[in-house]
Amino acid sequence: MPELSCEACGWVAITTQPPNLVWAEHEKNCPAVGGAVRHMPDLPPLPRLPSVKHCEHRLVKKQIAVSPTGVKKYAVMCDLCGRFIS
Repeated sequence: MPELSCEACGWVAITTQPPNLVWAEHEKNCPAVGGAVRHMPDLPPLPRLPSVKHCEHRLVKKQIAVSPTGVKKYAVMCDLCGRFIS
């Protein structure tokens, strides 16, 4: 459940309602001098992504189709990673 708090007056709400609607209602009625100040907790750190390994492309020509007239269609792609190279 979302937890909202106001740094100006110490108001705390734990609610199942949409947080923006609950905050808007408190903001209109906040007793603190200067108005409401919403406490935003720190976000957790982003996950570390694995390092990207670049492929040393080994290009090969592979048959991808045969037309109704018997003409073979080819694509150039990497034999290591399978990426199509244009």
